[in-house]
Amino acid sequence: MATPDPIPLDEPASVVLDGSGNGEVTIGPTRSRQVWNVTSVAVRTVQDDPTNEAQCRIFVNGRYRAGTFSGSSGDDTDLTVRLGRNNKITAQWTGGDAGVRAEMLLTGWLELE
Repeated sequence: MATPDPIPLDEPASVVLDGSGNGEVTIGPTRSRQVWNVTSVAVRTVQDDPTNEAQCRIFVNGRYRAGTFSGSSGDDTDLTVRLGRNNKITAQWTGGDAGVRAEMLLTGWLELE
């Protein structure tokens, strides 16, 4: 039996930064037999001209894996990680502009086991 081709992964998640310009969003596979092969994590805030440039730290299952000083204007990492069910990636913004939406986008490949 042939192995099915991987499906492109393009998973967004967002949060509105609190009054201190901080926020956190967590995302990962939720279905059994689903595996996310993440090849890039992009972060940014949705605003035209940030006053405060947020820092963003990326965690995989609670462990720090990457960070950026451009969490507002946009940045991405070449973080590669394989996530099974109950595995999560978290983006944590600090020091941004209060009340703006912060976004994380995971790209890579989705497999069904």
